[in-house]
Amino acid sequence: MKRVLPLLLALLLLAACGAAPEAEQALPPESEPGVPDAPSPTPHEGPDEDELPILTGEESAAPAEDEGESPAPALPSPAVTVTLDGISSYLRVTLPESWTWEQAGGTVDGTVYALYPEDDPGFKVELRRWPDGFGMCGTDVTFQEYTLPDGQKATLAYERTGEDFTWILILPESPDSFTVQFTGPYALYEAHRAELEQLLGTIQLGVLASLDGPDVVEPEEATG
Repeated sequence: MKRVLPLLLALLLLAACGAAPEAEQALPPESEPGVPDAPSPTPHEGPDEDELPILTGEESAAPAEDEGESPAPALPSPAVTVTLDGISSYLRVTLPESWTWEQAGGTVDGTVYALYPEDDPGFKVELRRWPDGFGMCGTDVTFQEYTLPDGQKATLAYERTGEDFTWILILPESPDSFTVQFTGPYALYEAHRAELEQLLGTIQLGVLASLDGPDVVEPEEATG
């Protein structure tokens, strides 16, 4: 009996050693505490090939507009110069902004250019050329000296009768006779007086020979 017990104990130990590996292989590996299992990789999800934009080259042709950018300021209009030619000299002025002009007549009294604001054509300043010279007289006419921008002396004559007003600047003969004048309501003259002074500040008198033009070449004497 004593020999049977050790034999049975040995058989039981051998049976236990052979079954242990199968139990360990059946258990899943344990994760470390506090560390989540890494997710299994998934395929990359992106747009299908048919959904990709087709580049035509026009995308970079024009830069995107900046909605906050202010438009460029408008350029000022170029100054308008008016020249009244005489026989051998000229009278030239530069119009104030928003003024225009037209030829008002060419009679026995000479050529007349009318200058006026575009928004008030009733105020007309005339440039006149007098072929036979200009003279003015009257008991209520006031005469005074007026200095032109280039230092030459002119004569200013004016007369007011009620609301009627006559204003004439008699320019020195050069050798043609020119005047700058206005005739109309005094209130209209006062309304545009600053513009008239601006116009007078641009007066130029000169002889036509000083203008750019072809040189005159005297013919050579023939030799025989």
